[in-house]
Amino acid sequence: MTEKSPARQATSVIIASLVLWGLVLLAAWFVEGTDTALGHGPLPSALNGLAAYLRTLLVGVIGIVVGGAMIVGVRGSAQYGERYSWLIYVFVVAPLVLLLFIPLERFNVGTFLGLPSFLVGIPGRMVIATSLGALLLGTLGLRVLLKAPPDEGAARALAQRSTGGGAARDAAPGRFTGQAWRALSFMQEEAKRFEQSNMGTEHLLLGVLSDSRSQASRVVMELGADPASIRREIENIVSRRGPLFGGAASMTQRCQRVIERAVRIARNSGLRTVGTGHLLLALVEQPEDVAGQLLDSSGITSDRVASVIRHMPPEGD
Repeated sequence: MTEKSPARQATSVIIASLVLWGLVLLAAWFVEGTDTALGHGPLPSALNGLAAYLRTLLVGVIGIVVGGAMIVGVRGSAQYGERYSWLIYVFVVAPLVLLLFIPLERFNVGTFLGLPSFLVGIPGRMVIATSLGALLLGTLGLRVLLKAPPDEGAARALAQRSTGGGAARDAAPGRFTGQAWRALSFMQEEAKRFEQSNMGTEHLLLGVLSDSRSQASRVVMELGADPASIRREIENIVSRRGPLFGGAASMTQRCQRVIERAVRIARNSGLRTVGTGHLLLALVEQPEDVAGQLLDSSGITSDRVASVIRHMPPEGD
């Protein structure tokens, strides 16, 4: 279960930051130049009708490209440079925010600190502000801004019990094997059994180890632990909490992140589907969670799980 080295992760984020900055500067320069060429007030336009129209179209296209690149850049950094994804905020977000506080250029007055006019003119400022908004949107996601639960789509999918393909499985964050999909469905059943509406990593672990034939259960047995014993221990922990109702059934953010991490693990391994082994490995990698701590105390560590999975055939449907 090899992943990119820290140096490669950091390099990926730095390169992404440079590309984003290059796009922002190029867009600001082009938009400022177009605004000047179109002319203002008594100043004549330097462009004829067709040229002005083409420049207008290019301004729109460049805006779309820059906004899309910002969203792709921040999400790509989080995916391929996990440990150093914060660098994009240092190299891109912070300088963009600072530029927003720099005074705009005034007529017949020199620019602030001699900065290029396309950075302190109104058209360039709008490019910078729009780029920053797109970047932050890529970080937060529409669901957060619309105050919808981050796992709403997945929760609806889990409510539709399915062991095959189809829309229900496709609605979840990635394509799962039949065993993995059943584990996610059992996670919801386990939460209902304990009368708890929030599905956490503890319920996910119960679901992952619910079938002794799953890859996760076989990995646990391969490492000398008993899946049934681990289930009993986690059941004792969950039952002590008692019924917890928080409205409609939904996954906690930690549980959602574990599932998303399992998707990345499978993708980094060159697999098109996510198995229960990937879910187990993602759980083990969360030492701050009760599920991860329980697995670790049973001698099930991320390195050992990754080693066993590497020598197992992919989990079938």
